[in-house]
Amino acid sequence: MKNNKLLFSFLLGLTMIFSSCEDLEVEDLNAASLADVYANPSDILSVVEGQYTLWWDGIQKNYPAMALAVTGEGITASWGNWGMFDLGSKPRLPFSNNLAYGERFILTQPWIRNNQVLGAIREALFVLETEFGGQLVDPNTNTDLTANVLANARLLQGFALGWNALLFDQSYIADETLSEDELANIEFRPYTEVAAAAVEKLEEAAAIFESNPSASLSQIPGQVMSGAEAAAFCRNYAAMILAYSARTAQETESLNWAKIVSLTNTPMVNDFSPNGDGGFSWWSRLMIQGQLSLWSRLSQRVVNMMEGGNGGPTTVDQNHPTAPYPWPDNVNTLPAITNPVDKRLGLYTVHVNGNTFQPARGYHFFSNRQTTRYAGYLTAYTGPMPHLTKNEMGLIRAEALIRTGGDKAAAVAFVNDRRVSVGELAPIAATASNEQILDAIYYEHFVEHYLDGVAKPWMNRRRTTVARHGLIPGTVRQLPVPASELDLRGLPVYTFGGEG
Repeated sequence: MKNNKLLFSFLLGLTMIFSSCEDLEVEDLNAASLADVYANPSDILSVVEGQYTLWWDGIQKNYPAMALAVTGEGITASWGNWGMFDLGSKPRLPFSNNLAYGERFILTQPWIRNNQVLGAIREALFVLETEFGGQLVDPNTNTDLTANVLANARLLQGFALGWNALLFDQSYIADETLSEDELANIEFRPYTEVAAAAVEKLEEAAAIFESNPSASLSQIPGQVMSGAEAAAFCRNYAAMILAYSARTAQETESLNWAKIVSLTNTPMVNDFSPNGDGGFSWWSRLMIQGQLSLWSRLSQRVVNMMEGGNGGPTTVDQNHPTAPYPWPDNVNTLPAITNPVDKRLGLYTVHVNGNTFQPARGYHFFSNRQTTRYAGYLTAYTGPMPHLTKNEMGLIRAEALIRTGGDKAAAVAFVNDRRVSVGELAPIAATASNEQILDAIYYEHFVEHYLDGVAKPWMNRRRTTVARHGLIPGTVRQLPVPASELDLRGLPVYTFGGEG
């Protein structure tokens, strides 16, 4: 028993030993046997469900969300905090993957937390099998907890593996099926394999939720799902992971879009928007500094897209009088946009005179539009924090329908959902070309979801097949394994990004 526990600690050691003050302290794994740690069967469920907070901590707070929001040109900010200036600089610079980099937490925060989640779930499922014969019954209430443990464990494995796949070029695939030798010799796997493993775990979670009414997703604030609702959420989340895993237009075209259609055949019942808890464990830096005009603004690229061009958001007009892109040098402010082409510009943002950013850092950071869409969240850091909405999933399904030759009328209905009713733009017709519909789909992603979840503009720009929506040259398209991890394993340090 203890030997297996020590082998298991290898995975945690890879993600925890190397780090400094930003990391959690490592518990003494020799202090107690697994049977002692999990003396009460219900502790297994508590350990599993407790990992939701750790997963959120790894991706949704300061890192890597803020830097990737800027480099993906969803928001703009020239401040050095959280790596925003470094990843937002033009021309783009290579990512600084070294042990001394002050903003290395862009890498280490998600890497450590996601792998800790995988480690904790692996141990809990190991205990479930070896100590309780795969069946977990609470002795105090005689309640069978097995399905609840398994469903939530698979969902969390899907979360952790999925976000490792979306962010990093390679990472670990670690679960309870690994033998002792396999665990001791675990190697990195490419992101395509990690994404496939995440989809598999999420589909397994969906099947358990669907066939076990007692299983529920209830430990994420504001999100209580059971049965069919939780199953639909798991499958839609899997579709998002699969769609966003592509790094280039070519990879997007090669994705299994028929699989994405299948996964989204049953839509989510509600938005997946955890409630903020006042800034304790469940909060989003992107929804705080992302809406404060002294800190950030809506990217001028999005402003131009919503207002520029000839009569609508179809072309880029670099010389537009109130919405040029790029922002012109030696200009500190632009006139207010009083009657935007896309009305959402006036509903989601407000004009702010001047800029707080330093011209010496580049006028390309400038913008006059402050985001106010989720202003209510700022009063107490409470209320919904959109992570994956029904609208976003509708856009993903619309793209899948177009790319598989499916129902174009159904696809454009998703596209026109808020485009027409809120933006007051002309609807996209079902007779439009596939290229026109895809252009409109990506446009909706950037307008509707630049503050939702993590790095949505960055992931959509890197994978788009519509040239005008892509990342600017040199923008990092994926993150490398942290230098500290590579150093620990005696592997050469590498990185991505940089123009030329």
